[in-house]
Amino acid sequence: LRLRWRRRQSFFEAPSSPTRRLRVYPATMHPSLVSEMLGIKPTRQVVVGEPSPINSLGLSHIGKLNAWFLSSEDNVESKDTRRHLDWLIAKLQPSSNALRELQKKAGIRMSVDCIWWARFGGGGPTLWPEQMRALADLNLECSFDFSDYSDTDDDQAGTSGKSADTKS
Repeated sequence: LRLRWRRRQSFFEAPSSPTRRLRVYPATMHPSLVSEMLGIKPTRQVVVGEPSPINSLGLSHIGKLNAWFLSSEDNVESKDTRRHLDWLIAKLQPSSNALRELQKKAGIRMSVDCIWWARFGGGGPTLWPEQMRALADLNLECSFDFSDYSDTDDDQAGTSGKSADTKS
């Protein structure tokens, strides 16, 4: 929409790296049943008692609880929160009835998790009413985690916590 206060940002304009994911913790239900119910393949799942795939550090762990994740990371080439949420919502809307049935099951917990990695702080996500309405229609809460990953050299130079276009 043209009348938005904040327009969509291109890959290079946003000061951070967002990831959005639906997190489903299905209690004693095997995560493959979540996939079956929703008709969606997860980007990652954890099964109680089974080793996880080896991570980037070469480590694996044994699952302590069942979990099913659908993440926009590696699926959306943008730093704009809205584009990531649009992707996630588009994946979930065809399965909205199944999602509601899953939400009714005892012990099931789910939410949309928005992780915002920023090198110099500043900025932040913007949601448009369309995304908020779609998440509400899917009966999903949305949380934001903010992380600063300034490196030591920038901290010593006194630039930590400033956006890239801030003048001293």
